[in-house]
Amino acid sequence: MKSYSCRLIALLFITLLYGCSAIAPLIQTNVTVFYTDQYSPRGTISVVASDAGINNSLEWAAYKKKFEAKFADNGYFIEQDPNNAQFIALVAYGIDNGETAIVTTPIYGQTGGGMITTTGIAGNVNYISTSYTMPIYGVFGTSTNSQTEYTRAIALDIIDADSIKEALPNKVYEGRAKSIGPCSVFVEVFDEMLAAMFTDFPGENGRNRKIESESITNC
Repeated sequence: MKSYSCRLIALLFITLLYGCSAIAPLIQTNVTVFYTDQYSPRGTISVVASDAGINNSLEWAAYKKKFEAKFADNGYFIEQDPNNAQFIALVAYGIDNGETAIVTTPIYGQTGGGMITTTGIAGNVNYISTSYTMPIYGVFGTSTNSQTEYTRAIALDIIDADSIKEALPNKVYEGRAKSIGPCSVFVEVFDEMLAAMFTDFPGENGRNRKIESESITNC
């Protein structure tokens, strides 16, 4: 019975470890916004890449549609022609080359207890005895490896379209989203960062928020 209990406890411990490793990674995004006192999400808006060189890329086309969907869900009407829009949403995004650091990870396992065998001599007789105590689990070592963290960012500026025509850009909203993590593929974290940027849009003026979301990435 004791042997069975020992195996059961060990099985539960292994299941717990594997269960934790199967949890989807968390992506934490820092979102900071500033906007004018009169700002309100309304009117027509056209979404344009800040870098004119990517306006014809398929990657940007996919991101643009997602931005437009978020704007439509938050009070704007989408206008494809910037010349006919009341507001222009300028979008920039990117990822850096990463920074590598040494990471120490604890190793968990049985640190004591269980079946104990004792040998000795009593008089002229050799003997072997066994005893059992409840296993003790904890940290019994560490492993060290290198890990690269990448900084991913999205910048969103909303500008009064008439002011651009007059060469005096009047920015009414400024949003920044930044996330740091081991995934080096921007598209794999874009949806989570975009969702964070538009959580309770437009957000609290002049404040930073940390928003966490689970993600299944192919990095």
